[in-house]
Amino acid sequence: MSSLYDFLYRFREYFLLLAAILVSFIIMFSNENPEFRAFRAKVIDGISFLQKPLLTFQRLGDLETENLHLTQRIAELSLEVQKRDEAMLENKRLRRLLHFRNQSQLELQPAKIVNRGGSTIVNSVTINAGSSQGIGEEQAVVVADGIVGKTIQVGGASSLVQLLTDVNFRLSVKTRRTRANGILVWEHDNLCAMENVPKTLDIQPGDTVITSGYSDIFPEGLLVGEVVSSSNDIPGYHKHIEVKSFVDFNQLEEVFVVTEHPVQTEAP
Repeated sequence: MSSLYDFLYRFREYFLLLAAILVSFIIMFSNENPEFRAFRAKVIDGISFLQKPLLTFQRLGDLETENLHLTQRIAELSLEVQKRDEAMLENKRLRRLLHFRNQSQLELQPAKIVNRGGSTIVNSVTINAGSSQGIGEEQAVVVADGIVGKTIQVGGASSLVQLLTDVNFRLSVKTRRTRANGILVWEHDNLCAMENVPKTLDIQPGDTVITSGYSDIFPEGLLVGEVVSSSNDIPGYHKHIEVKSFVDFNQLEEVFVVTEHPVQTEAP
């Protein structure tokens, strides 16, 4: 208590001045004299004038806070839209894969791509299915659009798939229309070369290319691609044929592994 008394005593002049000013304002604002009333109006105008910048700064602060909240909400809504769009695309893909599985006579094991470039030796992907799901080495990997590749290494819960896009991959194929046989080799982008096709055979742009069935890995009649060009303007006895793969390898996410297929030819 003594310290409080000391403080009040040391600054008694200032407290007395503040008290005097306060009493003066009380007297002025309670006085109904016209001159005092005019003075009060000017004082109020002065206070309002001084308050305007403070109110402006306050409003700016409120607007900045509101803008921050709106920006955050826009970001949240954008993420929600992206999630919804991704879910719709996934649903569309899965419906198409399910339809393919239901229509196919093959034994198909679904799998999801969990890694790309799983090997430095071959162009490959890793899928989340292995021997525990009945998958073995040298089994065809497909999607509804066509051939993806084949399994080359199999673990208990994952497998390495060599893609059709690997330069060392070879696939025995034929054209659906004329049954012309050849060997498919990847070139670049989404294009392959169909090799060893005699110039005498009829192959035209637009022809569908399918698996030939001359393999224990790939059943006959699976989609591969479409002929985009066929030319005899090269030396030798074989045509120069370019085939565009039906599969978009940049967008692959889910695949099927052919675990078993009937020994039969493609229906005409």
